[in-house]
Amino acid sequence: MNLKDKIIQLLEVKKLTYNDLANHLGITDEQLNHALETKTLEVRTLELISKELRIPLYSFFRDEELMNKYISEQKKKYYDVNIWSDQEILLKNDISVLNARISDLEREIAQKNELILNLEKQLKKG
Repeated sequence: MNLKDKIIQLLEVKKLTYNDLANHLGITDEQLNHALETKTLEVRTLELISKELRIPLYSFFRDEELMNKYISEQKKKYYDVNIWSDQEILLKNDISVLNARISDLEREIAQKNELILNLEKQLKKG
């Protein structure tokens, strides 16, 4: 998937059109197409795109798996931390730790379910 496809995918998630993006950038669809196809987008233009789509600028330089993560988490706010609230920052960290633990537990459950299925198959055979 190329950068244009990724941008279009994000636009669809945000319920925006390619034309909306071009208008926001102050250029035509054709100019945006040309810049994407020839890989001549300026960093400033990427920055404007990132702001419009509410994704971090560095995500344009990351792999597809990480881009999909942002798409799947589109319900999360982009600017969602109040830096003046120590409690909020601590809670964000706690939530991150808990989400990691949930992922670990989900993997463990999947492994145990697989083990159960294998044991059931052995019981049916024997």
